[in-house]
Amino acid sequence: MFLGFRISEVLALTIGHVLHHGQIRSHVALPPRFLKGKRGDTRSVPIGPELHRALEHYLAQRARKHALSPTEPLFRSRFHAADGGSKPITRSMAEKIIKRTFHVISDDTQGLSSHSLRKSWAMRLYEASGHDLLIVRDGLGHRSVAVTQVYLPTARARVESLILKTDWTRRHPRRSESAA
Repeated sequence: MFLGFRISEVLALTIGHVLHHGQIRSHVALPPRFLKGKRGDTRSVPIGPELHRALEHYLAQRARKHALSPTEPLFRSRFHAADGGSKPITRSMAEKIIKRTFHVISDDTQGLSSHSLRKSWAMRLYEASGHDLLIVRDGLGHRSVAVTQVYLPTARARVESLILKTDWTRRHPRRSESAA
């Protein structure tokens, strides 16, 4: 919700991606090997105030149970890897957690998923940027604005309002010679 990452990218995050020498980083940076397509540039997104507060709270809870290691998954599973190390939660577990959270907010969660959070982030960035598709494209890590546009549904009420404001057949008064 606060990074615009895909669920696979979120699950690839480690403690070291968000915490450095006990301090929350200013940015979360994911190298291409963690991104869809596994190529391109490292994707870096600033950690805003909402995410900063959430990470502080979450990491403080984790630190009370045991010391935090930079290589540990940010969202740790209760299951362990074959070598005894920590594993990240699975995609299906993340989806279940997100669905449960959506149910707290509303009884109607039809069509909501982890990807809904990414789309919400894109819409918020679109509004905050003054409707700049290029900023949203770069924020989402897309190569094409055409893909980005799919994330930004038009508000039907806004479309209708703008249509009703248009009057292409009305003649506009001519400017007088003295006004020129």
